Amino acid sequence: MKKTQYILAGTALSALMLSGCATNSPLQAPMMPQIFGHTKTVSVVDSSQRIKLDTKVTLSDIIAFAENLTNKMLASPVIANAKRPPRIVVGTLRQNTHDENLRVQDIQDRIQEVLFNSGTVRVLDSSATSFDYIMRAEITDIVTRAADGQKLVDYTMKIKLFTLDGELKGQWSDDLSLFKSR
Repeated sequence: MKKTQYILAGTALSALMLSGCATNSPLQAPMMPQIFGHTKTVSVVDSSQRIKLDTKVTLSDIIAFAENLTNKMLASPVIANAKRPPRIVVGTLRQNTHDENLRVQDIQDRIQEVLFNSGTVRVLDSSATSFDYIMRAEITDIVTRAADGQKLVDYTMKIKLFTLDGELKGQWSDDLSLFKSR
């Protein structure tokens, strides 16, 4: 009889211990790591390209984008070879993108700040009547979707300089591509 009691007690203890291993209390780590998602959305992109893995553009992305383009204009012969610092009126930035949350005034303010801090141009108010150039800037986007759900958004920014008579004196543009896998 004692042997049967020991077997029953051993079996009950083993069952109790095994059932304790099957639960994950908050104090215990799970036996196997949990895996979420799948690897079909992982993409490898060339690091030399300016691509983010998200199509949501941030204000800092666009401001950096505008700074680079403004510096490109400042380095051009139209500005760099001027005998005296050109007087520029910065026109309103036209926003022709699908992103209605893009804060155009912040971008325009940053362009004016870069121009002013460069020391190579004089920035005038839009009410000025005597100036060398008026600068017009525009930002646009093109959204492309692949059949498998991938999305590519290409932002383009252009800066154009016009004389008071409307003559185009220079044009600069740059692209920013944002990619998102499904």
